[in-house]
Amino acid sequence: MFALLNSTRKKARVARAAADLKEITKVLAIYYDDNNNYPCFDHNWSDARERSWSAPYYQWPKTPWGTEYHWEHGQRGFAYSISMRSIGQSAAQALDKAMDDGNLATGIIRGDGNRLEYGGMDQTAPSTHCH
Repeated sequence: MFALLNSTRKKARVARAAADLKEITKVLAIYYDDNNNYPCFDHNWSDARERSWSAPYYQWPKTPWGTEYHWEHGQRGFAYSISMRSIGQSAAQALDKAMDDGNLATGIIRGDGNRLEYGGMDQTAPSTHCH
């Protein structure tokens, strides 16, 4: 009974994370269209800056594992990415299988259970130096 409950809970978290990542990607595209650039990065795991720039478009979510989604650049070969941390190797693999190529070393999802990067947004957009 508990194994079934845990399996169902894992599937629900993966599905919600996949939906969040797709929605954040849409919000980033709208932001880019409105501002001619992507938002600046804050280089820390507080989601305060993400909540600030996304407020007119979207209520920035927490991951289904209770941690932050982080808007980042230059991680794991991406120009831009949405990062997650501490979701576990099994969840990272399930999310990659659900959204990408099933290989955490390639594609638009890369990483491991400690840090996962999603690079599904336009990687060719020029960056704006904000610091």
